[in-house]
Amino acid sequence: MSPLSPLHLPLAPLRLLPLPPMQLLAPIKAGMAAGVRDAAGAVGRLVRPSQRGIWSYPGRYYIEVRGVHGIGGEQVARRVERAIEEHPRVRWARVNAPSERVVVAVGKPPPSEQDLVARIERAEGQEPVAPTEEFDEWAPEPRHPSGGAKEAQSLAVVAADVVGLSVATALRLTPWLKLPTEAAATLSIIQNHPRLRRLALAITRGQPTEAALPVLTALTQGLATRGGGLALDLVQRAALWREAEAEGRAWAAMEPQLVHGPQDVVAEPIVVERPGEPPKDTVERFAERSMAAGAAAGVLAAPFAGPRRGFAVAFSSVPKAPGAGREGFATSLGQFLALRGVLAMDRSSLRRLGQVDTVVLDEAALRGDRYEPIDLELLGGADPEPTAERLFDLFDPDEPLETRHDNGWVLGSLDRLELTGRTGQQTAARLRRRGSERVLGLARGTTLQAVVGLAPQTVPGAEAVAAAARRAGSRIVLATDRPHPTGFTFADAVVPAGHRLVASVRSLQADGAVVLLLSGNRRALGAADCGVGVHRGGEPPAWGAHLLVGADLESAGLIVDAVGVAARVDRESALLSAGGSAVGAV
Repeated sequence: MSPLSPLHLPLAPLRLLPLPPMQLLAPIKAGMAAGVRDAAGAVGRLVRPSQRGIWSYPGRYYIEVRGVHGIGGEQVARRVERAIEEHPRVRWARVNAPSERVVVAVGKPPPSEQDLVARIERAEGQEPVAPTEEFDEWAPEPRHPSGGAKEAQSLAVVAADVVGLSVATALRLTPWLKLPTEAAATLSIIQNHPRLRRLALAITRGQPTEAALPVLTALTQGLATRGGGLALDLVQRAALWREAEAEGRAWAAMEPQLVHGPQDVVAEPIVVERPGEPPKDTVERFAERSMAAGAAAGVLAAPFAGPRRGFAVAFSSVPKAPGAGREGFATSLGQFLALRGVLAMDRSSLRRLGQVDTVVLDEAALRGDRYEPIDLELLGGADPEPTAERLFDLFDPDEPLETRHDNGWVLGSLDRLELTGRTGQQTAARLRRRGSERVLGLARGTTLQAVVGLAPQTVPGAEAVAAAARRAGSRIVLATDRPHPTGFTFADAVVPAGHRLVASVRSLQADGAVVLLLSGNRRALGAADCGVGVHRGGEPPAWGAHLLVGADLESAGLIVDAVGVAARVDRESALLSAGGSAVGAV
């Protein structure tokens, strides 16, 4: 007999209710079960980090989805959406292909993450997925600010650095266990030489070596050296960790303002292939030349100083300063931008700023929705002062094309005015040739007194962006559909915008330019080497951009200004590395 059998619970009050007791307890049981499942999932992710990035917000999940780029990506996205929306507790699901995430709106209680991931995996594997586009270092796979597998790799490298420092400390007491320095040097050479690193990634098909090489290097340095390099690496990893945390906080704060429904999430795949070979990275070019010179010096020194001394001379040319300088600047810039609310959808774009030599400004991103008078031509000896006063009394920037009347004066479109005599069509044509986008007529009674040319107002901060591009020493290109744009005299060249903006960016890249684009055009932003996405309130975000600034053009100006600083950091870090290599060789 159970020890609880003598207890009798008073169920009489429950019998008065229309529902049986078990149905009353069902929601409580379901809630407790969901809580247990979520707790178990959290513990499981700590013990064994998931290979699929998952981020949750009250009422929404962001889950990594694969195979949505390239041929067949649209079909994969639709299958994933249908599979998830079949769940009874899912309200809607939309795939955001540029960030490789499916956004799932859920009810209460929410479904388990394991169930959603299982549905995604089944949908991805229903049909053979076509080969996706290859991502290179100039157009990398987007990394969502909410995090993912990359954070697990950083955690493993930090742990390896700590273990390596502990081992290096222990080896001071037991020096007979020390590995030869050449072992650490070999792995360091593979990690720092661009071509050798790409070869290792190609042999192992990328991910295993990308995750394991920093860990192996850290552990080997702990066994072979005194741990000085590990201390520097640990500082760098801590800075990366702080950058990721700042961007995660910025994403958590901005996400409710960006996503209000499925229409704000859905985005088609973007093309990331670059026309032709990308320009050689200055840091990589320096690394190859420095290590080639070091190898030659080591070979020449070996007959006189011995093979180990010759290898030490060659090892002294391994350039760590350029990468450390670039990472230090990028992590500081990333944290600063995150505090301003800039979302880094791809943090590697901050590491490429020093290579940018062309800044393309989309005129649509610099113009506002309101118009202002920019040109005025008087007709028939009209008095300038009262005419101008009447113009500004009648003009409304919020409704500039509406016809307005006041004391016998009329302001409106020429084709809506009742005129006798002059119609102003020839004058309007001249104003359009001079850059006016809209033309109004100002009449007194039925007599036309003046023709007014209008143009959109410049968004606050647009001048700061142009000035920053000039300070950075970059070529400034204006993308516009107007044949004679006015107000943008700072541009060095003009290219087509709108649906031809992607082709304009590709053409510049084919000529060898490294392009930073400020625009709201999703496809063009994905095609650029660094896309700064602009969107106004009420519009969907510019998914496909590497950096999302919203309507804050001042932050966009800071990013453009950082181009020149990043290039200077790359140059000075290379000089510092060259000096250190020379001292080390001696």
